[in-house]
Amino acid sequence: MSKKPNKSAWGRRGRRTSNPEDKHYFGHDDRVGRTSSGTCGNRRRVSFKPQGRLGRDVSRSLTLALDDDIPMAGTSNNNNRQVIVRGRNRGLSRGRNSPLPHRAIRTGILSTPQSLPAGETNWYKITIPYGAKYTKDYILSSLNSIASEAFVPIMYKTSGNEASFYVDSQKAASILLHCDRKITTTNGFKLRIKIKLGFPQCEISDALKERLKQAMVKRYVQETNALDLSKFHHDPDLIADYFCALSRPIMLMAVLDIVSEYVPTLEALNLDGNKLYMIEKLDVLYKKFPRLKILYIGDNKIKEISQLDAIKELQLEELRLTGNPVSNRYISRQNDYISGVRKIFPKLLRLDGIELPRPILFDVANDTTKVPHTQRLFVTDVKAQDIASQFLQQYFIIFDSENRHPLLDAYDEHARFSLTVINNQNTEKLSAYLSENRNLFRVNNNNKRQKLLKQGRLPVLSFIIELPRTKHHLNTFTMDISVINQGMMLITVTGLFDELNNKGDQLRYFNRTFIIVPRGNGYCICNEQLHISLPTEEQCKKFITDNFSAQMSNVPSGSKSSSEIRSLQLTEDVKQKMALTLSQETNMNSEWSLKCLEEVHWNYENAILAFQQLFKHGQIPSEAFTK
Repeated sequence: MSKKPNKSAWGRRGRRTSNPEDKHYFGHDDRVGRTSSGTCGNRRRVSFKPQGRLGRDVSRSLTLALDDDIPMAGTSNNNNRQVIVRGRNRGLSRGRNSPLPHRAIRTGILSTPQSLPAGETNWYKITIPYGAKYTKDYILSSLNSIASEAFVPIMYKTSGNEASFYVDSQKAASILLHCDRKITTTNGFKLRIKIKLGFPQCEISDALKERLKQAMVKRYVQETNALDLSKFHHDPDLIADYFCALSRPIMLMAVLDIVSEYVPTLEALNLDGNKLYMIEKLDVLYKKFPRLKILYIGDNKIKEISQLDAIKELQLEELRLTGNPVSNRYISRQNDYISGVRKIFPKLLRLDGIELPRPILFDVANDTTKVPHTQRLFVTDVKAQDIASQFLQQYFIIFDSENRHPLLDAYDEHARFSLTVINNQNTEKLSAYLSENRNLFRVNNNNKRQKLLKQGRLPVLSFIIELPRTKHHLNTFTMDISVINQGMMLITVTGLFDELNNKGDQLRYFNRTFIIVPRGNGYCICNEQLHISLPTEEQCKKFITDNFSAQMSNVPSGSKSSSEIRSLQLTEDVKQKMALTLSQETNMNSEWSLKCLEEVHWNYENAILAFQQLFKHGQIPSEAFTK
């Protein structure tokens, strides 16, 4: 199939097409044993032990050294001289033919140009003895002046007399190892280079989170709603002070949490070149970024197509795997490669930059029969909309006031009113309405049904006055006008309101249906049905998010730093509603719900995750559930 040009979603960064770290370097040992005269003979010493597993054979060699009797005066190759080698660490002697490994190998530190041990992600610590005597610029410029290729030093530090930093590839470490003793310092000493496998610990602090936000702001492309996190551990704003390798799960989760907090609608994510070898942790992508369509995870350490099962919930249209061992295995079997990936992502249209034939799916109907987005308003007559909007605005202003008596004029003399409460929820939380509940699924007696139907404007007003005080949230309202004629209008209004009582504000959902008729110069209600229920979890989350977004919109336009966003405080009203929602979902009391939200800095999703984890391990005390 033809390869079409790929327009990158990552702005100027583009994407990498080659990975120099995929090269392998092999060494062999041509040294020969000495003869009894001390000269090199023609007989080659042959070892069948793999030379790349030095670290794994250390314990075995030590055991042999301690358990076996080693002849010190004579050897199997007729060397009659007794050889004792004493290093600086006196007390541990090693003969030329001793099975004890070299001291450098025992400590994991290499200071001679030989094959380096390889790890899963190939992180190496570079140590320069007495390097603290010189400036960072002097050390790095000296190394760069003789290194065959450029390298990226990460977390350059000095401790005591030593200087150290980290590099992220076996090739870079090998290049630096070849610089050992080849640099003469200003005071005439040779610069030593020691290398061992290892990486620093990842510790997530508030200071680091702030730096991560600043770094990611520069990597976000607003025009394409894309975030480029490729080779994140090389970010110039981070490498001096922090080890930000996304191959470490704790760092990956911290970064994804920050992104989901500020860009939950992300559509494209680039994770190329991050040494990812266990991508199971990426299973959170679907929950954090449900709109994600483009994912780049090339130049990593992914070995099997089956590993992609961890992210199969994503509805990906484009995926990049180039540079992973798994893609290299299928170079001559591209059809199998495409088929295997498409079994996991059936809607994929582009793989490794190549356009794929459009998939034949049996769920095509799903795309054409999707439920349309909910509209807040449905009306076929603009004039009717103006009348209904003005009428309802006046009605709810009075309904939420301390005096509802003026609503007498809003009802027809023969008006009818009924209240219903849903019967499959926690009725205890709706106890204020249960005595007047006319839900026909629960009230079977015809006489009681008739009694619960309020008839006449005075009985209706008396009932409305007795209802708990409320505060309706107009920004949550929807309005449909389904019937319009000269004699009437049928209006349905839904939304959220706060029930104001001594226990604190309680969020409620309502659905009110009005039939209004013209009377004199205005309109009045001749029939009304009020339905009340608890809001769903999604409604609560949307309400909290919308309130937070409303506060964000009040911040002056222009560039906002992450510190300004973080310092933006939620109102007490929003905090109380978040605590109430969390209390309803977890059954914790208000005090502990507030405590939980405060400790996760008012991130509702993190509060739920923290509760679930602690509850699973039985770490939440019983008083948290005492109400």
